[in-house]
Amino acid sequence: MDVDSLVNHFLLALPIQTDSYFEDSVTLLVKHDQDGAMGFIVNRPTPVSLKDVLVRVELKTKLEVKGMMLEGGPVSRTFPSMIHTSEFSTNETFKVTEDISVTMQESHGGVYETLKAIAEGKGPQEYLFLLGYAGWGPGQLESELEDNAWVACPADREILFDEPFESRLQKLSDQLNVDFDKFVFHGGDA
Repeated sequence: MDVDSLVNHFLLALPIQTDSYFEDSVTLLVKHDQDGAMGFIVNRPTPVSLKDVLVRVELKTKLEVKGMMLEGGPVSRTFPSMIHTSEFSTNETFKVTEDISVTMQESHGGVYETLKAIAEGKGPQEYLFLLGYAGWGPGQLESELEDNAWVACPADREILFDEPFESRLQKLSDQLNVDFDKFVFHGGDA
């Protein structure tokens, strides 16, 4: 199966997903090929700050650490990952683009090393800390796109790292000139 890769694209959940896990979500796709897709929801903060995370993993810092822990998706909800700028990497980091990378906790170290570097002021300039991820099997995402569950658009670094979480979906829908309130989905009677 030939797949047009949507790596480094945002997926915006369309209103057909009302009452689903992905309702009102913005998801960054970091992998997409014939084997499936993987991404992270980037607009769903938890009440836990990154500073709290550092305390939990016993890393001390005198630096101001920004950010909140995000709910990255419904798969492996305790699995830590970080999306960050590419000037920093570990053995468990892969590049999404030249500027954006993902570090995952494949064994023991990648995410911890990244958090330690942040605490020491040696980490990536910009970053998001996430628990869980979104995953799709082969052909599943393509099917959902055909069913109008998502609209895809190129990812934007400013939105990824700087836009307030609560306004990301609206900002992207405004940029795409898509009014989600005007989407009407009808079930059919066959």
